[in-house]
Amino acid sequence: MQGYSDNKILNGMKNHYSDIYTEKIILLGSDKDIIKNSNDAIMQAISMNNAVGTIGGYYDDDLTMLFISDFFLHNLGYSFDEFSNMTGVSLKKMIYPGDLKYFENQSFRNGSGAGLFHMMMSDGTPIYVRTFKTESTDKNGTPIWVMSVRVAWDAQNVELVNGIMQSGVWYIDFNDDDTIRKVTWSQKFRQMLGFSGPADFPDTLEAWEERIHPHDRQKVMEKFYAAISDRQNETKYIVEYRARAKDGKYHWFKESAEVNRRLDGSASRMTGIFVNIDEEHKTRKENEKNAAFHRSYSKSNLCEFYVDLQDDTFEVLKFNEKLLKEYGSITSWDEIAGKYVNEHVCEDSRDSMRLLFDRDYIRKELIKLDGEISLECHAKYNGADYWVRNLVLPSDMDENGKPRHAIVFLRDITNAKKAEEELHRMSQDNHDMDELLSGMVKLVKRFAVCDLEHGSYTLHNLDGVQLLKTSGTYDEMVADLSSKFKALSDNETISDLMSRENLTEKLSSETDIYNFEYCSNDEKLFKNMSAIPLEFSNGRLTRVLMIIQDVTQAKNNEREARAALKDAFLAAERANKAKTVFMSNMSHDIRTPMNAIIGMTEIAGAHIDDKERVLNCLGKITNSSRHLLSLINEVLDMSQIERGGISLVQEEFHLPDLIDDLLTLTKSSAEQHRHEISVSLSDIRHENVTGDRLRIQQVLANIMSNAVKYTPDGGKIHLGISEKFSRGNSSCFEFTIADNGIGMTEEFQKVIFEPFTRADDNRTTKIPGTGLGMAITKNIVDMMNGTITVDSEYGKGTCFTVSIVLRTQDSEDGPSDELADLPVLVVGDDKEYCEGAVTILDEIGMNGEWVTSGEEAVQRTVDRHSIGNDYFAVIIDWKTPGIDEIETTREIRRRVGSAVPTIVFTAYDCSAVEKEAREAGANAFITKPLFRSRLTALFKGLVSPGARISSVTDAAGKICLTDHSGKSVLIVEDNELNREIATEIISMTGAHVEAVENGMDAVNIIRQKGAGYYDIVFMDIQLPVMNGYQATEEIRIMPGCSDLPIVAMTANAFAEDVLRAKNAGMNGHISKPLELKKLNDVMNKWLRKA
Repeated sequence: MQGYSDNKILNGMKNHYSDIYTEKIILLGSDKDIIKNSNDAIMQAISMNNAVGTIGGYYDDDLTMLFISDFFLHNLGYSFDEFSNMTGVSLKKMIYPGDLKYFENQSFRNGSGAGLFHMMMSDGTPIYVRTFKTESTDKNGTPIWVMSVRVAWDAQNVELVNGIMQSGVWYIDFNDDDTIRKVTWSQKFRQMLGFSGPADFPDTLEAWEERIHPHDRQKVMEKFYAAISDRQNETKYIVEYRARAKDGKYHWFKESAEVNRRLDGSASRMTGIFVNIDEEHKTRKENEKNAAFHRSYSKSNLCEFYVDLQDDTFEVLKFNEKLLKEYGSITSWDEIAGKYVNEHVCEDSRDSMRLLFDRDYIRKELIKLDGEISLECHAKYNGADYWVRNLVLPSDMDENGKPRHAIVFLRDITNAKKAEEELHRMSQDNHDMDELLSGMVKLVKRFAVCDLEHGSYTLHNLDGVQLLKTSGTYDEMVADLSSKFKALSDNETISDLMSRENLTEKLSSETDIYNFEYCSNDEKLFKNMSAIPLEFSNGRLTRVLMIIQDVTQAKNNEREARAALKDAFLAAERANKAKTVFMSNMSHDIRTPMNAIIGMTEIAGAHIDDKERVLNCLGKITNSSRHLLSLINEVLDMSQIERGGISLVQEEFHLPDLIDDLLTLTKSSAEQHRHEISVSLSDIRHENVTGDRLRIQQVLANIMSNAVKYTPDGGKIHLGISEKFSRGNSSCFEFTIADNGIGMTEEFQKVIFEPFTRADDNRTTKIPGTGLGMAITKNIVDMMNGTITVDSEYGKGTCFTVSIVLRTQDSEDGPSDELADLPVLVVGDDKEYCEGAVTILDEIGMNGEWVTSGEEAVQRTVDRHSIGNDYFAVIIDWKTPGIDEIETTREIRRRVGSAVPTIVFTAYDCSAVEKEAREAGANAFITKPLFRSRLTALFKGLVSPGARISSVTDAAGKICLTDHSGKSVLIVEDNELNREIATEIISMTGAHVEAVENGMDAVNIIRQKGAGYYDIVFMDIQLPVMNGYQATEEIRIMPGCSDLPIVAMTANAFAEDVLRAKNAGMNGHISKPLELKKLNDVMNKWLRKA
């Protein structure tokens, strides 16, 4: 921040300038003249935007705000204190995360004029705002931005309407000749087809066209191009079609668009809206089915008969009144069928109709067709011509399996269209009619004709399933149903619902329909009964048609829908809880490295004059910063997580560095609890390995953090590392972390790796945690094809074991000739530590001995000195028993002098004792645990004349010691500060450094200088004019530049970014912020080859 102080920003002094704007302006910085200086800019921003508020601030990383108006706060629902607490006066904190990309890098600084994006209201709701941005300066001449802001209700409403209508918008821009220039599919459009972004659904016309159903594609594209080519704008683009979603399923959509045209009539832009009409189309089809059913079973039936095909008798279900008078005395089916054909059917259809009504023909055909027989004919009735559809349906079978009864319908289909329209109106306006239609669908399966006057019934089962006797007394039918079924209401019975009194009450006219539902006693079957009056006598109901429908599936669907709704509610609750837990977990994970950073910063500040101490602190700050950066990268990688997990990165790393970083991360919290941390190594043959270092560190840090938290103060925590076996170029490494903490119950050990689980124990209630750490740890280990186990005893402690297979690099060096047979004494209080150190010394060819007290160490050193066979070195562990390590050092120096032996101090943090140890006579320091590579490097340095011995191994120091004199380096970076940093660091190596600002300049200068001039190029990716990928491709095709090392140096740090850089022709990838060690390694790799 420039020109103001942090504390004054948050205090927010408020001043009123009526000559600028009628609202109150709140000053956030210390520059009291900023409002007056920005008067013109504010007035311009207000006048151009019809604003409801104004804000302004600096172009720093946070876009820190200097002033803000009352109207702005009021319209977004903030009080000043709420605003300060939420944003810390950073404009970025007010921007909806999805729109932050417009405020990154130079996008916001270079932009001006009108803008549209989301801001966050005080209640956390994102809302569209329109802005107008202008420029000004503060009293020091520092550039500032000034914006007027108003709520964009029009855009907000469009977004809401699109959400409600499930619609997506698209735009297509055209050239002057009506050819397509650019296609833009909105995110909502892609989501409606199941896609997530341009990567899987690009902004091309072909991406959409190939999704259209083959039967619809020609129609859609003809209408599309017709609307574009019609320069009078009379042809409208409105179309319904099927499109294939990402999952391969087709859905119905309705699409409409308008074309904006130039003065000559050519298309400029076509804007369309895309709406899912699956439900509408489904409803339309259902209506068509209902209409078709109506055409078959409606009140237009002239006659309906129930025919006994064996006895030549029939029952009349429905009969036209005039026909009833003519045929009322006939009881033979053959007779009434013959009379109807001869007197009403037209001559050209009589022969076929006689055959249709023949009982023998009906029996044979119904068996053969297993369905129905129908025939349409011309008929005359009351002097008018009709078309009649004659339909014969099977009923029940006799003992020989042949049709015994049939139902015959004679239906007038002359006005079928009129009947179809009437049915549609009835289905929309009359619920009872819908029930009737539904009952009629089942009519040919099961119905009963009940004679209430004589107390009898006849049941017709057309599906062959016999639930009741086919005939009997009405009371028997009611009793039979009552024994097998029950009413849905506890207050009613089947007998109540079917009583004569109830039916008489419910069915008082011919148009009444009475429906009720019942179910089997075990509630597995559900039925619906529709009672329709057939006859009345003197106003009293005498005959009823009972239509029985099976509604079990509908009831099951209803139950499933309710269960699904409940599951959705529970899932939403779990998702909300998961979000809360996730945020809490991230807070915990971020605070762990931040604690190390803050602690080391304070230590460095307290020892500012101690260069070695400061360098040590800076190294640890760097390590913690790397871990913090990895967490930030994980948050940014959420899109990959949602699609199925985090990608693993395979990189080379040094196992000792991993352990150092892990101990640095946990050191501060362990010291707070006064824990003693120890590390042991077993048979480590390979220290340089390949794997995902950050993920392994995250696994071990999670377990170590839990050990620190759940071990009472003053406890012991042990980290063991062993190399179990090697196969080819891979080895299995086992990490064990054991503590003497509170332990776990056997029950909790079974669920410890499940998300959101914490021990239900009053010992842990005050210890913070989300219950996600071990679940995350288990998932990462599984992704690495490793294993993790836990062994714990309640009240005594816990041990976690993690086994991971890592690729190994070249084998470590064997025994060293220059160190051969040099005697070394190891002094420590732990026998296992001493034996391990001596084993490593033997492996590198030295002669190791060990003792467990300071007194023994002094005596052995004196004894050797007295015979002229001094130890080459004495390694003294911190906290040696007996006389302490400082006194041991002093005593050795007092008795044998300062020349020999070399005294090496070892500890997990040498910086804490370095000053006092040097004063006592120590020569060198080495960090525990004692890896072979470290001991080898230390002793080789001691035997080499002029060797530099230091307790700090900082990356900057290594770069300073690297010599790349005579090498030329080109840096391609558009950010001035980043360019300065990279130039300064690389120049430390003695290399000649040149820098350019964009990809095009890089291409031109390499072409100008010629092949071989530059030894390496460090290329940013997001560059103006020409990006890094394009520049690399151009360089690669230049003569002599195919082998020029080009390394990406960019903030694009995801795994796919590394792969894309490689595919573009780059040789390596370094992510920002720069890791100096990796930069040094890359320069050594490529410049030493050059």
